[in-house]
Amino acid sequence: MTERPQPVFPSSSPPSSQPAFLYGAAVIGAGETVASIGEALTAAVLAPASGGWRLAVAGTLPPILVWIALRPSVPAALGAAGAGWWIGIAAGCLMISGLLLLADVAWRCGIARLAQSAALLGAGLAALHPVPAHPVSLAALIVTGFGLWAAALLPDLAVLRDRLGAGPHHRARLYRALSLGWRGSALQWLAWERACRGLALLGILAAVAVLIDLALAAALRTDRHDTLLPVALLVEAVLSGAGLIAALAVVLRRSLGLGGLVTGRHLDILGRLILAFGLAALYCHVTEIVTAILYGDASERARLTRRLLGDEAPAFWTFMLAGLLPTQFFWIPAIRRSPAALGLTGALVACGLGADHVLAARIAAAGTGLPDLLPELMAAGAAALGSVGLFVLGLLLLFRLVPPVSIAETRRLALLHNPQAGPSPPIGHPAMQGAVQGAVQEPGQGAMPRTGRDPSPGLVAVFASEAGLAEAARELSASDAPPRLDAFGPVPMPEAGAALHRDERSLNRFALSGAFLAAAVYIVVRAAGFAGELPSGIADGLMGVAVSAWTLSPSLSSLPVLPPVWPLSWAMAAVPALSAAAAGGSVGIAVALLRALRGARTGRPLPSDLAGHFLLTVEPASEPFNPAALARRLTSLPASAGRPLAVYGPAAGRPLR
Repeated sequence: MTERPQPVFPSSSPPSSQPAFLYGAAVIGAGETVASIGEALTAAVLAPASGGWRLAVAGTLPPILVWIALRPSVPAALGAAGAGWWIGIAAGCLMISGLLLLADVAWRCGIARLAQSAALLGAGLAALHPVPAHPVSLAALIVTGFGLWAAALLPDLAVLRDRLGAGPHHRARLYRALSLGWRGSALQWLAWERACRGLALLGILAAVAVLIDLALAAALRTDRHDTLLPVALLVEAVLSGAGLIAALAVVLRRSLGLGGLVTGRHLDILGRLILAFGLAALYCHVTEIVTAILYGDASERARLTRRLLGDEAPAFWTFMLAGLLPTQFFWIPAIRRSPAALGLTGALVACGLGADHVLAARIAAAGTGLPDLLPELMAAGAAALGSVGLFVLGLLLLFRLVPPVSIAETRRLALLHNPQAGPSPPIGHPAMQGAVQGAVQEPGQGAMPRTGRDPSPGLVAVFASEAGLAEAARELSASDAPPRLDAFGPVPMPEAGAALHRDERSLNRFALSGAFLAAAVYIVVRAAGFAGELPSGIADGLMGVAVSAWTLSPSLSSLPVLPPVWPLSWAMAAVPALSAAAAGGSVGIAVALLRALRGARTGRPLPSDLAGHFLLTVEPASEPFNPAALARRLTSLPASAGRPLAVYGPAAGRPLR
């Protein structure tokens, strides 16, 4: 079968300027390899702090001190607006990260860690304000955001642990504890991928639930009851998240020199995302204005006049001019693909969208004039700047502890796009001594890596790719008395897991059990806490759960009259119950992941010299066990069908020590 020819543009005469080429540009640098990615991202964490980093940390301290001093003087309504702003940013970042993960978008690795870290810090900062949403909804956002962030970090923490070695350094001890015994086995990778997908789904549910809670709270505090309000909050949350991620990506790419990992293609995609959601947000608000003019009653038109020309005009026009209209400049490719323009516009949009939460807080509902509100607005603005300083400080400290870009997922992307991105042959292999690339170490050649343990009767085979490892595993599994096999690698290995018949189904059971238990506990506690206001106590509360739609049925008129704000109605109970279920499911997935990691720790310790390679371990499953025959069988495989780069063990020269 002939291969379809691909269009190739001569390097001397590109079809157009560089921005036009970005439309199909690679999402990872052409020279990036498994080794170079690990070195660059671990160096960003383990290298001594630079002067620029220290200066940035010092620059965040004055606004933080101002925020601490002014917090008591900020009105509760403006504090609630600040909480809504941070909740919107956190929910938007979490939805972007979760949707890219569930859609299996390969290039997400360049921005996923930024989105997850911003979501976690944003939700934490929202908790420091008077929260307009239900506390359970905000707690679920924090739990799911932290769960996804921590689970995605596990392989990277193991890379940092291996890079530091077994020394007594306090950071080495920290990473050994936090990596939870991660070894990169096929079963661990399978459990990790499923856990991340489950946490991403639950994070999206928690984000949507908290935004619905914000919309309900805004409807109760103000006269905004239009059906586009929840949609507008959702769209603006994603828009603010995309703007913040774009600004952070530009700064990260520039400050750490990660242009090969966060490429111009990433920035172009973020610009298109900001443009699309900015257009959707404009549609929501223009539709609201046109509907009020054409079909609204007197109260709706009065509210529109107050918003456009009255006491709400400063917040509204700040929202439009800083939060929405700048997004439309990205119709121009040169602006959209300029890192400076993208970063500045993204930051402006993320800040400008906070004005809509000021409108939702309805600070001028009592008719207070703008001059009277000016001191409080200035105090609230200074406090908002201080919370931004606290956010920046959190990012600076986080990225001194963890890599700012996922090592595991970026390595997988490099293996997908770069033919020479695979791990280097192990030291002692003929390819490392000038021989032909791909030569195989026959039994008896080369010095053996050290493990620090007693010799094992098994074998360790090193492969150039997961495909070769999977072929060798299938070959050895087909024998009459197959040995015990396990696979290890620097990236997820679905093909190797399938060849070894690995499976992990407990995560679904734990997630469903945790979600159901958390939702049930919330409903029971809510009913019991409200039982004192009912004639027959908890009995009426439980009856209200079963007939929450009692007002719609005339046959239920004999039931006791429930209080006006019934906490088990859809608006007051269903959304927090969904949030509780998301938090409980996240805890269940975390328990299942820890259980899977603990179960996969058995077996021989891997040679430290072979970290970052694709390895197949061969251990005796029954007697007789002939490692020499197995080593010959492996080295006799075709080079394109599972032949290893090297085989280590007693039958292959010197044993593992």
